[in-house]
Amino acid sequence: MEDEEKLLVRLAGYVVHTMHQIPQLSQLPVNELQKIPLGRLRRDATRLHAVCRYQKGVKKSEISGPTDVRCVDVHPVSLTDDWQRYAAFLLYHEFLHALGFTGHDKAFRNLESLWPDLEAKKMGSSFGNHLRKRAAKWLWICPQCSKEHPRTRRGKGRYRCRECQIVLVDVKVEANGPKG
Repeated sequence: MEDEEKLLVRLAGYVVHTMHQIPQLSQLPVNELQKIPLGRLRRDATRLHAVCRYQKGVKKSEISGPTDVRCVDVHPVSLTDDWQRYAAFLLYHEFLHALGFTGHDKAFRNLESLWPDLEAKKMGSSFGNHLRKRAAKWLWICPQCSKEHPRTRRGKGRYRCRECQIVLVDVKVEANGPKG
């Protein structure tokens, strides 16, 4: 696999190039995005896919653009071959924050929807499931429908399947698969 830092720089270049093709972003300082340092989140992060970190002392409500950004970090698993399209979308999402769109309001979502790779935009849920499954120490399995729920803690027989209403069975995950 390509070195993660080089891959991040290459992906960021691709994202900035793509952003230049989006007319709604033409008045924004898109070129400055390439000056933002790029990094990686902890490999064991399961909920956070990427983050735009602002300079110390800068309030979110006062972000004026890329110069107020300390770095953009993405999950290292997103840089693997299976997830690189999603990594590009993550960079686009965080670069929109770096341009001053700090919330996830309607204006932000409208700009976010302009990313041309429609499939990549839909990969977030699958990526989150992939991360949770990688980190799972336990699987809660429904004995009726066999649906699996990856967990980090044992359930103690209290939880039920949302579809079947059957008590989920705790199965410890071993290195080479679940063990019951």
